[in-house]
Amino acid sequence: MKLRSLLLGLLAFVFFACPDKDDKIPQGSLNVEASIDGEAWRGAGNSRITSVGGFTAFAIAAGSTDRSSLALTLDAERTGDFDLAGKGIWTTANQVVHTASSGTLTITKLDNDKVSGTFSFVAQPATGGGSEVIITNGKFTDVNIMR
Repeated sequence: MKLRSLLLGLLAFVFFACPDKDDKIPQGSLNVEASIDGEAWRGAGNSRITSVGGFTAFAIAAGSTDRSSLALTLDAERTGDFDLAGKGIWTTANQVVHTASSGTLTITKLDNDKVSGTFSFVAQPATGGGSEVIITNGKFTDVNIMR
């Protein structure tokens, strides 16, 4: 189960967070925000819902003009609370990847083409040493859903 969560997180990271070499800035409105170690952060977000063989992956991701990004991967398309341990990724502007060791996400609104909610998590560096990152006051508002 933990391996599946890690793979889903990596899929969301690769799909949403890795910029296309021709992409200069994120497209869309700045509809995702959070406090990253006490500093305000805003990014443009999108989401994708994919179902394969009875398994659902619901990824919400956002990127900022400094190339930092968030990726949150869920295993269901529904409102309510989700555990983000192993399912949240924070990537710094210097491309240092951190994976959530604990945290929660709450989807408060889920329409056919928009999703809104809140999140917070604590993330550890994915490759060895370094400081943990504390993400609080996370909010995403009317993020487009791609299917």
